[in-house]
Amino acid sequence: MKITHADTIAAVATPPGEGAIAVIRISGPDAFDIGDRVLRLRRPLSSFSGHTLHHGTIIGADGQEVDEVLATVFRAPRSYTGENIVEISCHGGLFVTNAVLHAVLSAGARRADPGEFTKRAYLNGKMDLSRAEAVASLISSKSARAHRVSLEQLRGRLAGTVDEIRTGLKSLCALLEIDLDFSEEGISVIGKGDIERRITETKERLERLVDTFRTGKIYRDGVSVVIVGPPNAGKSSLFNALLKDCRAIVTPIPGTTRDYLEESLILEGILFRVIDTAGIRISEDPVESEGIARALRYLETADVVLAVDEAGADIGQREARIDSLPVRRDQQLILVRNKIDITPGASEKVVKTIRGETTRIEVWLSALSGSGVHALANLLVRIVTESELSTHESVCVISERHAESLQRGARSLGIALNSLRSGMTNEFVAFDIRESVSALGEVTGEITSEDILNSIFGEFCIGK
Repeated sequence: MKITHADTIAAVATPPGEGAIAVIRISGPDAFDIGDRVLRLRRPLSSFSGHTLHHGTIIGADGQEVDEVLATVFRAPRSYTGENIVEISCHGGLFVTNAVLHAVLSAGARRADPGEFTKRAYLNGKMDLSRAEAVASLISSKSARAHRVSLEQLRGRLAGTVDEIRTGLKSLCALLEIDLDFSEEGISVIGKGDIERRITETKERLERLVDTFRTGKIYRDGVSVVIVGPPNAGKSSLFNALLKDCRAIVTPIPGTTRDYLEESLILEGILFRVIDTAGIRISEDPVESEGIARALRYLETADVVLAVDEAGADIGQREARIDSLPVRRDQQLILVRNKIDITPGASEKVVKTIRGETTRIEVWLSALSGSGVHALANLLVRIVTESELSTHESVCVISERHAESLQRGARSLGIALNSLRSGMTNEFVAFDIRESVSALGEVTGEITSEDILNSIFGEFCIGK
């Protein structure tokens, strides 16, 4: 249902700075009137058709000309917010943009809050809440994969899937309630086996959707790749080689890196956050000790750990260093054998080794010459696309809020299954299923609260 707002909002919809143009967006019941107060056009904005562009001049509160502009008219409900909108395209630059915005605000508009345009679009039924959230994700996309999953959510893939699941659960609830009405007459509308099957299948589907969040989070935030190892093993050289830039200082002196360095790397559309750390060793230097402590903290949160050592290092010492690393089972460990260019008999290669019950991946390379670095980059991509970090689901969840709602929905179905199997009546089973329906409704915003909306849209940029 369309919600009518009493006020009209305005904000700059383009990033700050110098550019060819900037866009000031006005939305609300008085958008055309306010536009007419600041624009000198051949006729009033209200007389123009929607989706039309018009040349004019902005007049400031002091009556002086501010800029020569183009004004685009969007009529309700065929606009982004579902309200009347005027978008003023002026010349870029901080002074001109602020002067045009000041003129609009002086004419009666209120400065928009962060995300308020998209919030109005949601409240006016132009998009569901999951698609509204996808707008922010799309804007902040840093890689092709993040852009793709955000665009799919914006197009309603997640909303469509959730609506389909909710419809099925509501249909099941209706059958259970009808079955209650006929139970006194000894007529069964739906059998217990069919009820259990439908609940189980839906629960498993929700759990699969929740599992995609790990991949969605990686696509959104990037894969954390932490480079660790002893001093002077070539960690910073590898960091520079992966980035193809001399970002880290490299010297023959052990302990050169005292703090971490982080840079973004995009490989085949996937964002990797590569982190170079201080060499791990026992040190009495308080600065170096703090750098080592930070290296271990980053190691704890890494998705991928690159354990770098010299290819010619003593095997016993090398294995002891690997064993001392606190790497979890859910982290991908890659052993990097560096400096093959100065190690007799060593060559570029990627091999799998078996040590006990563990299969390990070793990459032999030279960070200095670049030999083997490309193979390591390809391996990083394969880890994401082929391992458990990837997903084969058609829909990928990228929001923690969505994942939590889906998880609660699956949990409620688990309770419904327990109720069914323990012999409780359909009335109790239907109650738990309705709890699941409510949880799923939070994804698309059919069931939500003002606090949730303020939290979501408060993270948007102003003007969106």
